[in-house]
Amino acid sequence: MNRIKAFFKDWSTLEKAWLAFVLVFQTVAWAIQREDLFMLVLTLSSSLNLVLGAKGKIAGLYFAILNSLLYAINCFSIPLYGEIMYNLLYSIPVSATAIILWKKNQSQTGEVKFRTMTTLFALGTIGATGMGTLAYARILAWMGGNFAWMDSLTTVVSVIASMLYLLRYSEQWLMWVIVNALSIVMWILVFLSGNTSAVLIIIMKSVNLCNAVYGYWNWKKIADRVENQAIL
Repeated sequence: MNRIKAFFKDWSTLEKAWLAFVLVFQTVAWAIQREDLFMLVLTLSSSLNLVLGAKGKIAGLYFAILNSLLYAINCFSIPLYGEIMYNLLYSIPVSATAIILWKKNQSQTGEVKFRTMTTLFALGTIGATGMGTLAYARILAWMGGNFAWMDSLTTVVSVIASMLYLLRYSEQWLMWVIVNALSIVMWILVFLSGNTSAVLIIIMKSVNLCNAVYGYWNWKKIADRVENQAIL
């Protein structure tokens, strides 16, 4: 019990309420849809990953690994090859590496030291995203995957955002806003094609979109505090 209290000691009442709301909302949606236990674990692990991540908690990375595995399995039936390859070949190794790097970049209070991008770095990131999307879309189309351009864009932006997440840059959350917005559109198309389980993924991505906005605000606040402390 003391460990739980210590874990939440730096959480505001609003942040605790957001975590509780997300978990309850996802569970109620799962119950209404009458999906299997797999879908419940998939959606809850996603929410725990992102809410804890937005708060700067390393524990969120363990849920990221679990969610990436389950999400990849779910995408096999669509098929969304870009999402599958991203989660299995990239997201899981990056999350595991982030656990190590984040632990090496913690303050004495246990808070991870986040940072912000320079203008040149941001422009280079945008350029790499555009070129990567064009190239990967051609590969996915050649493989016969569905929604190749949308799949490519969400995957490439996710890859770059994950790398920025690993390196502790606040701006990665802005990329996740884009990823989740595009993913919502993509999964709506999947739903319209006849896959009713897509409803839970749409809800999950919508919650993730809201959380990404909060994540950027919180990481930016921490990054500014770290920068001010360094100057002092």
